[in-house]
Amino acid sequence: MISPLEVIELYPQESTRLIGIKYEDFMTLVALAEKRHLEKQAEIEKRKIRLIASGGGRKAEMTPKGEYVYA
Repeated sequence: MISPLEVIELYPQESTRLIGIKYEDFMTLVALAEKRHLEKQAEIEKRKIRLIASGGGRKAEMTPKGEYVYA
């Protein structure tokens, strides 16, 4: 199944119909959300007390755009 983000990237002219905002505005929001996510993750990592080394443990099921998880 194709993700909604991929549909919007394939057909940018349909973004207003699908989500109600222009493609350029949507991509700006996506970039801001990714930036905020990275800032939030950095803050969480800074305050975390680790029992297991960094990078250990179960991998996240959802990944940021561009990262692929091979099963």
